[in-house]
Amino acid sequence: MFRLAEKEDLKRVMEIIGDAKRFLKLSGSTQWNGPKGYPDRFTLEKDIEKRNCFLYEEDGYIYGLGVFSGMEPEYENKGIKWLTDGLNYMTIHRIATSDDARGKGVAKKLMLYAVEVAKERGNKSIRIDTHPKNTIMQNMLKGLGYTELGIMVYESIPVEPERIIYEKLI
Repeated sequence: MFRLAEKEDLKRVMEIIGDAKRFLKLSGSTQWNGPKGYPDRFTLEKDIEKRNCFLYEEDGYIYGLGVFSGMEPEYENKGIKWLTDGLNYMTIHRIATSDDARGKGVAKKLMLYAVEVAKERGNKSIRIDTHPKNTIMQNMLKGLGYTELGIMVYESIPVEPERIIYEKLI
């Protein structure tokens, strides 16, 4: 079952983010393991307040989360040839699963749910980026029909700021 995160879910959300950070680090990626600690508690609190943080749960237990928001300012003026023009897209900022959900398809379920949310919002596409060493996410995106559009550099990320950009028409 999917639902919006509430303030009361923040502790579990942060546990899942911690699991994801450890998993990425063990996978050889610096994504989410930079000096600023992103995504941090403040970032997730804002995601919840803005009603952009969605949870996947079974029998009252939260296994994963996805943050689905509007336009991403960093995507603008980067020379990327997007599949769609304009700002009518949804951005997936974070997909994270708990250690006990790993390998059970929870991330894929969240990605499929993102398409439903984007359609409900009337978006024409979904945009997402990932670290070049996050091959698990890259493979999932390709398998779900996302088109790889190139590499961009985040000005706000001090270590390994390159990200592979994807877009999917819906």
